[in-house]
Amino acid sequence: MLLLLAVITYGARQAGWLPDETGSFTAVDGDSLRKDGKDYRLHAIDAPELFQTCWKADGKEYDCGHAARDALRGLVRNATVTCNILDTDRYGRAVSECSAGKANINDAMVRAGWAVAYTRHGQDHAAAQAEARVAGRGLWQGRFQTPEDWRNANRNSLLQQQEED
Repeated sequence: MLLLLAVITYGARQAGWLPDETGSFTAVDGDSLRKDGKDYRLHAIDAPELFQTCWKADGKEYDCGHAARDALRGLVRNATVTCNILDTDRYGRAVSECSAGKANINDAMVRAGWAVAYTRHGQDHAAAQAEARVAGRGLWQGRFQTPEDWRNANRNSLLQQQEED
């Protein structure tokens, strides 16, 4: 029954029968937003996990997970955000393409270098990633482990942290 409901909802949204979500959102991390207790996962991008660290060009470690969240906070602060919900992920988050005014937030995060194009979910932001990489923006200023690789390497500590929360 749930599967049928999900298929119907997905089809209705793709057909444009369901409204976009619009309003004031807050950044949870570098690729997730929240509005009225509902979580939204930015489609086709992957940002560092909140407690992930990276390295600048000079080799100094920095808190890239918080830097990514702060960049997303800057994009949504005092803005009317519109999210077009494309799907629901396994955690119940609305997978969305979001904008603030005419700026696509998903693309802006990748273009600024604070998220990578999550190409397994779409090629939407590959050009923005190439631009950020060449310019050495955000994560591309030094070395970093892709967020997916970092999650896989730190899965046990992430599960323990979730249990403590």
